[in-house]
Amino acid sequence: MTTRPDELHPKLRTILAAPENPNATPVEIQDPDEARREWKCDVLAVDAPAPQGIGVTETSFPGPAGPIAARLYVPEGSRAGPWPLLVYYHGGGYIRGDLDTHDSLCRVLAHETPCAVLSVDYRLAPEHRFPAAVDDALAVLRAVAADAARHGIDARRIAVGGDSAGGNIAAAVTLAARDAGGPEIRYQLLIYPVTDLTSATESKRLFSKGYLLNSMPFYIASYLGPDGDGTHPLASPLLAPDLTRLPPALVLTAGFDPLRDEGDAYAERLAAAGVAVEHVRHPDMIHGFVSLRGLLDEADAALRDCARRLAKAFA
Repeated sequence: MTTRPDELHPKLRTILAAPENPNATPVEIQDPDEARREWKCDVLAVDAPAPQGIGVTETSFPGPAGPIAARLYVPEGSRAGPWPLLVYYHGGGYIRGDLDTHDSLCRVLAHETPCAVLSVDYRLAPEHRFPAAVDDALAVLRAVAADAARHGIDARRIAVGGDSAGGNIAAAVTLAARDAGGPEIRYQLLIYPVTDLTSATESKRLFSKGYLLNSMPFYIASYLGPDGDGTHPLASPLLAPDLTRLPPALVLTAGFDPLRDEGDAYAERLAAAGVAVEHVRHPDMIHGFVSLRGLLDEADAALRDCARRLAKAFA
Protein backbone atom coordinates (compact mmCIF):
# COMPACT_ATOMS: atom_id res chain seq x y z
CA MET A 1 0.00 0.00 0.00
CA THR A 2 1.45 3.36 -1.00
CA THR A 3 0.43 6.76 0.31
CA ARG A 4 1.17 10.34 -0.61
CA PRO A 5 1.07 13.27 1.82
CA ASP A 6 -1.82 14.85 -0.09
CA GLU A 7 -3.92 11.72 0.57
CA LEU A 8 -4.00 12.43 4.29
CA HIS A 9 -7.37 13.74 5.47
CA PRO A 10 -7.33 17.56 5.09
CA LYS A 11 -8.27 18.18 8.71
CA LEU A 12 -5.51 15.88 9.88
CA ARG A 13 -3.03 17.63 7.59
CA THR A 14 -3.87 20.90 9.28
CA ILE A 15 -3.60 19.43 12.77
CA LEU A 16 -0.29 17.71 12.10
CA ALA A 17 1.18 20.82 10.45
CA ALA A 18 0.91 22.79 13.69
CA PRO A 19 4.29 23.25 15.40
CA GLU A 20 4.95 20.94 18.33
CA ASN A 21 5.13 22.49 21.78
CA PRO A 22 8.86 23.09 22.35
CA ASN A 23 8.31 22.88 26.11
CA ALA A 24 6.61 19.50 26.01
CA THR A 25 8.33 16.75 27.94
CA PRO A 26 8.89 13.63 25.81
CA VAL A 27 7.16 10.53 27.12
CA GLU A 28 10.55 8.80 27.17
CA ILE A 29 11.66 10.93 30.12
CA GLN A 30 8.34 11.34 31.92
CA ASP A 31 7.64 9.22 34.96
CA PRO A 32 4.73 6.81 34.33
CA ASP A 33 2.18 8.72 36.41
CA GLU A 34 3.02 11.98 34.64
CA ALA A 35 2.71 10.31 31.24
CA ARG A 36 -0.67 8.88 32.17
CA ARG A 37 -2.06 12.16 33.48
CA GLU A 38 -0.91 14.04 30.41
CA TRP A 39 -2.32 11.51 27.95
CA LYS A 40 -5.65 11.36 29.75
CA CYS A 41 -5.95 15.15 29.43
CA ASP A 42 -4.98 14.98 25.76
CA VAL A 43 -7.54 12.27 25.00
CA LEU A 44 -10.39 14.02 26.81
CA ALA A 45 -9.57 17.29 25.02
CA VAL A 46 -10.31 15.74 21.60
CA ASP A 47 -13.30 13.65 22.66
CA ALA A 48 -16.99 14.36 22.03
CA PRO A 49 -20.09 13.77 24.16
CA ALA A 50 -20.95 10.09 24.43
CA PRO A 51 -24.37 8.57 23.75
CA GLN A 52 -26.91 8.68 26.55
CA GLY A 53 -28.95 5.74 27.80
CA ILE A 54 -26.06 3.52 28.88
CA GLY A 55 -26.02 2.01 32.34
CA VAL A 56 -22.55 1.90 33.89
CA THR A 57 -21.36 -0.35 36.71
CA GLU A 58 -17.92 -0.20 38.30
CA THR A 59 -16.81 -3.73 39.09
CA SER A 60 -13.75 -5.91 39.50
CA PHE A 61 -12.62 -9.45 38.83
CA PRO A 62 -10.03 -11.66 40.49
CA GLY A 63 -6.66 -11.57 38.79
CA PRO A 64 -3.24 -13.16 39.14
CA ALA A 65 -1.93 -10.18 41.14
CA GLY A 66 -5.13 -9.07 42.87
CA PRO A 67 -8.46 -7.56 41.82
CA ILE A 68 -8.69 -6.12 38.30
CA ALA A 69 -10.95 -3.08 37.97
CA ALA A 70 -13.42 -3.04 35.11
CA ARG A 71 -16.36 -1.00 33.91
CA LEU A 72 -19.52 -2.63 32.53
CA TYR A 73 -21.69 -0.72 30.04
CA VAL A 74 -25.23 -1.94 29.33
CA PRO A 75 -27.76 -0.22 27.04
CA GLU A 76 -30.85 0.89 28.94
CA GLY A 77 -34.48 0.91 27.94
CA SER A 78 -34.40 -1.22 24.79
CA ARG A 79 -34.73 -4.73 26.13
CA ALA A 80 -33.72 -6.97 28.99
CA GLY A 81 -30.65 -9.20 28.91
CA PRO A 82 -28.91 -11.48 28.63
CA TRP A 83 -26.71 -9.28 26.44
CA PRO A 84 -23.95 -10.23 24.07
CA LEU A 85 -20.68 -8.92 25.46
CA LEU A 86 -17.62 -7.21 24.06
CA VAL A 87 -14.66 -7.45 26.46
CA TYR A 88 -12.60 -4.37 25.56
CA TYR A 89 -8.91 -3.70 26.18
CA HIS A 90 -7.89 -0.06 25.88
CA GLY A 91 -4.93 1.30 23.96
CA GLY A 92 -2.16 3.51 25.31
CA GLY A 93 1.14 1.93 24.35
CA TYR A 94 1.00 -0.57 27.23
CA ILE A 95 2.08 2.21 29.62
CA ARG A 96 -0.97 4.48 29.75
CA GLY A 97 -4.67 4.46 29.04
CA ASP A 98 -7.37 3.48 31.49
CA LEU A 99 -11.13 3.14 31.90
CA ASP A 100 -11.63 6.90 31.50
CA THR A 101 -9.58 7.40 28.33
CA HIS A 102 -11.80 4.88 26.52
CA ASP A 103 -15.07 5.56 28.30
CA SER A 104 -16.72 7.36 25.41
CA LEU A 105 -15.53 4.82 22.83
CA CYS A 106 -17.02 1.98 24.88
CA ARG A 107 -20.30 3.86 25.26
CA VAL A 108 -20.53 4.32 21.49
CA LEU A 109 -19.95 0.61 20.86
CA ALA A 110 -22.48 -0.38 23.54
CA HIS A 111 -25.08 2.00 22.13
CA GLU A 112 -24.60 1.30 18.45
CA THR A 113 -24.29 -2.50 18.49
CA PRO A 114 -26.20 -2.69 20.94
CA CYS A 115 -24.37 -4.93 23.39
CA ALA A 116 -22.79 -4.90 26.81
CA VAL A 117 -19.17 -3.75 26.88
CA LEU A 118 -16.74 -4.63 29.64
CA SER A 119 -13.70 -2.34 29.72
CA VAL A 120 -10.71 -3.89 31.53
CA ASP A 121 -8.17 -1.92 33.55
CA TYR A 122 -5.27 -4.34 33.04
CA ARG A 123 -1.87 -3.76 34.63
CA LEU A 124 0.44 -1.33 32.86
CA ALA A 125 4.14 -1.26 32.07
CA PRO A 126 6.81 -0.47 33.04
CA GLU A 127 5.75 -1.46 36.56
CA HIS A 128 4.16 -4.64 35.17
CA ARG A 129 5.82 -6.03 32.06
CA PHE A 130 4.70 -8.66 29.57
CA PRO A 131 2.83 -10.94 30.09
CA ALA A 132 1.05 -9.16 32.97
CA ALA A 133 -1.45 -7.34 30.72
CA VAL A 134 -2.30 -10.53 28.83
CA ASP A 135 -2.64 -12.48 32.07
CA ASP A 136 -5.08 -9.89 33.41
CA ALA A 137 -7.01 -9.74 30.15
CA LEU A 138 -7.43 -13.50 30.07
CA ALA A 139 -8.35 -13.67 33.77
CA VAL A 140 -11.21 -11.20 33.29
CA LEU A 141 -12.47 -13.01 30.19
CA ARG A 142 -12.50 -16.31 32.06
CA ALA A 143 -14.18 -14.84 35.12
CA VAL A 144 -16.99 -13.11 33.26
CA ALA A 145 -17.58 -16.13 31.01
CA ALA A 146 -17.80 -18.42 34.03
CA ASP A 147 -20.33 -16.17 35.79
CA ALA A 148 -22.05 -14.61 32.79
CA ALA A 149 -25.62 -14.98 34.04
CA ARG A 150 -24.92 -12.92 37.17
CA HIS A 151 -23.77 -10.05 34.96
CA GLY A 152 -26.70 -10.37 32.54
CA ILE A 153 -24.42 -11.71 29.81
CA ASP A 154 -25.04 -14.40 27.21
CA ALA A 155 -22.01 -16.67 27.62
CA ARG A 156 -22.47 -17.97 24.06
CA ARG A 157 -21.93 -14.50 22.60
CA ILE A 158 -18.72 -13.04 23.97
CA ALA A 159 -16.29 -11.10 21.79
CA VAL A 160 -12.98 -9.45 22.57
CA GLY A 161 -11.60 -6.25 21.16
CA GLY A 162 -9.20 -3.39 21.60
CA ASP A 163 -7.30 -0.61 19.90
CA SER A 164 -3.54 -0.39 19.37
CA ALA A 165 -1.87 -2.07 22.36
CA GLY A 166 -5.33 -3.23 23.39
CA GLY A 167 -5.78 -4.81 19.97
CA ASN A 168 -2.54 -6.68 20.55
CA ILE A 169 -3.84 -7.92 23.90
CA ALA A 170 -7.18 -8.96 22.37
CA ALA A 171 -5.40 -10.94 19.65
CA ALA A 172 -3.19 -12.58 22.26
CA VAL A 173 -6.23 -13.54 24.34
CA THR A 174 -7.81 -15.33 21.39
CA LEU A 175 -4.64 -17.38 20.94
CA ALA A 176 -4.43 -18.21 24.64
CA ALA A 177 -8.12 -19.12 24.89
CA ARG A 178 -7.89 -21.34 21.82
CA ASP A 179 -4.88 -23.20 23.18
CA ALA A 180 -6.49 -23.60 26.61
CA GLY A 181 -9.76 -24.91 25.19
CA GLY A 182 -11.81 -21.85 26.15
CA PRO A 183 -13.52 -19.64 26.96
CA GLU A 184 -15.25 -19.59 23.60
CA ILE A 185 -14.81 -16.26 21.81
CA ARG A 186 -17.36 -15.31 19.18
CA TYR A 187 -15.45 -12.49 17.44
CA GLN A 188 -12.34 -10.31 17.69
CA LEU A 189 -12.44 -6.58 17.00
CA LEU A 190 -8.90 -5.35 16.32
CA ILE A 191 -8.56 -1.60 15.79
CA TYR A 192 -5.14 -0.70 14.35
CA PRO A 193 -3.57 -3.46 16.46
CA VAL A 194 0.06 -3.96 17.37
CA THR A 195 0.83 -7.43 16.02
CA ASP A 196 4.63 -7.63 15.81
CA LEU A 197 6.92 -6.09 18.43
CA THR A 198 10.01 -6.97 16.37
CA SER A 199 9.17 -5.56 12.95
CA ALA A 200 10.82 -2.78 10.97
CA THR A 201 8.19 -2.18 8.31
CA GLU A 202 7.84 0.41 5.59
CA SER A 203 4.95 2.07 7.40
CA LYS A 204 7.10 2.42 10.52
CA ARG A 205 9.83 4.00 8.42
CA LEU A 206 7.37 6.46 6.87
CA PHE A 207 5.08 7.39 9.76
CA SER A 208 6.94 6.99 13.06
CA LYS A 209 7.55 10.75 13.30
CA GLY A 210 4.91 13.40 12.93
CA TYR A 211 1.80 11.23 12.84
CA LEU A 212 0.92 11.08 16.56
CA LEU A 213 2.70 7.81 17.27
CA ASN A 214 6.31 8.89 17.70
CA SER A 215 7.36 6.67 20.59
CA MET A 216 6.53 3.09 19.63
CA PRO A 217 10.08 1.78 20.32
CA PHE A 218 9.87 3.21 23.83
CA TYR A 219 6.45 1.64 24.43
CA ILE A 220 7.73 -1.74 23.27
CA ALA A 221 10.85 -1.49 25.42
CA SER A 222 8.73 -0.52 28.43
CA TYR A 223 6.38 -3.45 27.86
CA LEU A 224 9.01 -6.13 27.26
CA GLY A 225 11.79 -4.89 29.52
CA PRO A 226 15.44 -5.71 28.90
CA ASP A 227 14.88 -9.47 28.95
CA GLY A 228 11.47 -9.72 27.30
CA ASP A 229 10.90 -11.93 24.28
CA GLY A 230 9.27 -9.90 21.52
CA THR A 231 8.92 -13.02 19.39
CA HIS A 232 6.60 -14.74 21.87
CA PRO A 233 3.22 -15.36 20.17
CA LEU A 234 1.35 -13.60 22.97
CA ALA A 235 3.56 -10.54 22.51
CA SER A 236 3.62 -10.65 18.69
CA PRO A 237 0.56 -12.57 17.43
CA LEU A 238 1.73 -12.10 13.84
CA LEU A 239 4.66 -14.41 14.67
CA ALA A 240 2.49 -17.20 16.06
CA PRO A 241 3.19 -20.36 14.07
CA ASP A 242 -0.49 -21.35 13.97
CA LEU A 243 -3.40 -18.94 13.47
CA THR A 244 -6.00 -21.57 12.65
CA ARG A 245 -9.18 -22.13 14.69
CA LEU A 246 -9.39 -18.51 15.80
CA PRO A 247 -12.65 -16.55 15.96
CA PRO A 248 -13.76 -14.37 13.05
CA ALA A 249 -12.07 -10.99 13.07
CA LEU A 250 -12.41 -7.39 12.01
CA VAL A 251 -9.00 -5.82 11.48
CA LEU A 252 -9.12 -2.04 11.03
CA THR A 253 -6.00 -0.26 9.74
CA ALA A 254 -5.13 3.34 8.89
CA GLY A 255 -3.11 4.51 5.91
CA PHE A 256 -0.76 6.88 7.79
CA ASP A 257 -0.19 4.65 10.80
CA PRO A 258 3.22 3.18 11.69
CA LEU A 259 1.31 -0.01 12.59
CA ARG A 260 -0.43 -0.21 9.21
CA ASP A 261 1.75 -2.87 7.62
CA GLU A 262 1.71 -5.28 10.55
CA GLY A 263 -2.07 -4.91 10.84
CA ASP A 264 -2.45 -5.61 7.14
CA ALA A 265 -0.12 -8.60 7.45
CA TYR A 266 -2.10 -9.99 10.38
CA ALA A 267 -5.35 -9.79 8.44
CA GLU A 268 -3.67 -11.58 5.54
CA ARG A 269 -2.26 -14.32 7.77
CA LEU A 270 -5.61 -14.87 9.48
CA ALA A 271 -7.30 -15.23 6.11
CA ALA A 272 -4.60 -17.64 4.89
CA ALA A 273 -5.20 -19.73 8.03
CA GLY A 274 -8.90 -20.05 7.17
CA VAL A 275 -10.18 -17.49 9.66
CA ALA A 276 -13.11 -15.35 8.49
CA VAL A 277 -11.62 -11.85 8.30
CA GLU A 278 -13.03 -8.46 7.45
CA HIS A 279 -10.16 -6.07 6.76
CA VAL A 280 -11.21 -2.43 6.66
CA ARG A 281 -8.60 0.14 5.61
CA HIS A 282 -9.03 3.86 6.29
CA PRO A 283 -6.43 5.17 3.84
CA ASP A 284 -6.55 8.85 4.85
CA MET A 285 -6.43 8.30 8.63
CA ILE A 286 -3.71 8.17 11.29
CA HIS A 287 -3.14 5.95 14.30
CA GLY A 288 -5.61 6.65 17.10
CA PHE A 289 -8.20 8.32 14.89
CA VAL A 290 -11.25 6.60 16.41
CA SER A 291 -10.48 8.45 19.65
CA LEU A 292 -10.59 11.84 17.88
CA ARG A 293 -14.37 11.99 18.15
CA GLY A 294 -14.38 15.73 18.80
CA LEU A 295 -12.31 16.47 15.70
CA LEU A 296 -13.32 13.97 13.03
CA ASP A 297 -16.74 12.78 11.89
CA GLU A 298 -14.91 9.74 10.55
CA ALA A 299 -14.16 8.60 14.12
CA ASP A 300 -17.80 7.93 14.97
CA ALA A 301 -18.47 6.62 11.47
CA ALA A 302 -15.72 4.03 11.94
CA LEU A 303 -17.04 3.07 15.37
CA ARG A 304 -20.57 2.69 13.98
CA ASP A 305 -19.19 0.44 11.28
CA CYS A 306 -17.39 -1.65 13.90
CA ALA A 307 -20.65 -1.89 15.85
CA ARG A 308 -22.58 -2.98 12.75
CA ARG A 309 -20.11 -5.79 12.06
CA LEU A 310 -20.07 -6.80 15.72
CA ALA A 311 -23.88 -6.95 15.78
CA LYS A 312 -23.82 -9.19 12.72
CA ALA A 313 -21.36 -11.51 14.43
CA PHE A 314 -23.59 -11.67 17.53
CA ALA A 315 -26.75 -12.38 15.53
